[in-house]
Formats: sequence, structure tokens, C-alpha cells
Amino acid sequence: MNNKTKYIALAATVSLLAGCGGGGGDDAPTAPTYAEMEAAATTAAAGIVDLDTGEVLATERQSLPTTGTATYTGYVGGDVAGDTLIGELSLTANFTGGGTVEGTATNFQHEVDGAYTGTLTMPATNIVANGSGDQEFASTLSGTLANGGADYTTDIALTGNFVGGTDNTTVVPTAVAGSAIGTVGSDFLQGAFIATQ
Repeated sequence: MNNKTKYIALAATVSLLAGCGGGGGDDAPTAPTYAEMEAAATTAAAGIVDLDTGEVLATERQSLPTTGTATYTGYVGGDVAGDTLIGELSLTANFTGGGTVEGTATNFQHEVDGAYTGTLTMPATNIVANGSGDQEFASTLSGTLANGGADYTTDIALTGNFVGGTDNTTVVPTAVAGSAIGTVGSDFLQGAFIATQ
């Protein structure tokens, strides 16, 4: 192969690779909109939790597995100064040794102000039986959310129960839900969370 042919082949290869690489950017996942999250949260919460008050409507589990883990994904949000803020929630339950729950929340969207960037984290907290014998956890999602050039120190206390599945020590619950109460900057937040397998 002479040099001219080599250069033409090389140029064709570079052009082909550039074309393939350029198309990959269109496949990047995008964060859901406020309307999409609100609709999905409403559907997920139906019959399980009141999204306005955080009252659990389904029957709470009094027994949980004694080993294994489960991951739950869903939404956390509430009213903030008259408008709704909602974000994507991920919780991991480790049922071994009495059980713990930890989690994160991100991709927040405000009903009026749009996207809030940042991630809130919740450290592992124990699962305990409450006064009614229901398995419950209480902990706080904490971090900083940013919107419109301003940072908002955010703390959202979650109190949640496990629901769904047969109430015994072998069947994994199908959902976790409860109240979400806290602050976003100086504004009070009151609402709920729902996360399912």
C-alpha cells in the first residue's frame, strides 16, 4: 500500500470513529422533570402513603427478614413556602443484625424555581419496633442544595415504615414510606416519601 492510500484509509477510519463518538452523547440520561416526578410519586404512593401528611395508609410490617439487603427507589418531597419540592430517593435496607437503613436523595425539582442541584445523604440508622410494634426507622437526609446561584443547607427528617409482602421473617417488604419534615434554607418543608423495590 503506497503512502497516499494509507493516508486516505487513515482519514476514513478517523472520520468513522468521530461519527460513532458523536452519536453517543444523545444517549446520556437526563434528570426527570418536576411534572414527571410528581406523577410517578403520586402513582407509587397510591394506597401506601398520603403525600401531603406522610401518614402511612398501608399495613405496616411488624416482622422483617433477619438477613439480606433490599434497595428501594422512589421520591421524597413536600410543601416549601407554598410550592412543592421533590427529589429522587434511594434507600438501602440491611436486615442483618436487627437491621439498618441508609440512603441518598438527588435530582430535586421545584414546582416554580426548577432544578435544585446537590445530593442529600442519610447515614445508616437502626430499624426498631415502635410503640405499636411496627418496624420503623427515623433519620435525616442532610446536605446542600443549590438553585439560582444560592446554596440552601437542607435537612429532611424521615420517619418510615416497611409495607407490603407477607408479614414474616422471610419475605422482603415491597415498599418503605412515611413522613418527611425539615428545612430547605430557612424555609420549612412538610411532606412524605415513598420508595419501592
